[in-house]
Amino acid sequence: MTLKSANLKKNISLIVDEAGYECVGVDLISNPGRSVLRIFIDSPEGIIHKDCERVSRSVSEYIDRAESEGTKLFNGKYFIEVSSPGIERPLYTEEHYARFVGGKVGLRVRGRGKLRGTILSCEKGVITLRSEDGEEVELKFEDITKGNIIF
Repeated sequence: MTLKSANLKKNISLIVDEAGYECVGVDLISNPGRSVLRIFIDSPEGIIHKDCERVSRSVSEYIDRAESEGTKLFNGKYFIEVSSPGIERPLYTEEHYARFVGGKVGLRVRGRGKLRGTILSCEKGVITLRSEDGEEVELKFEDITKGNIIF
């Protein structure tokens, strides 16, 4: 039995939350024979190396337990990377966009390519952005394939 990527990300998010951190996002990069599980965590106090170690150990224990019970999570080797989201933090959820209204962002948008600007609002699945050329643009959240804060 294999655990789908969405379920894996959900389970990891729960582990991070239970450890007392915010799970900003989880990326799974699969390559033949090698996968990278990238986990971004945050807390009001900030993140230090020990926080990353703690989450990495908890996730590793979860993976070991699941695989010992017959659930295959990865094809071949895997690596776990845990870090803070950093100054140019990735944006994964509508809540992230709402939290950073007024902030400058870089986006990849389905059907539009790359776009940079300032978040004006985020309501009901629509992110309104003032692009670098001054144009006000409304984007459906579901069309944003990648986003991050620009410092």
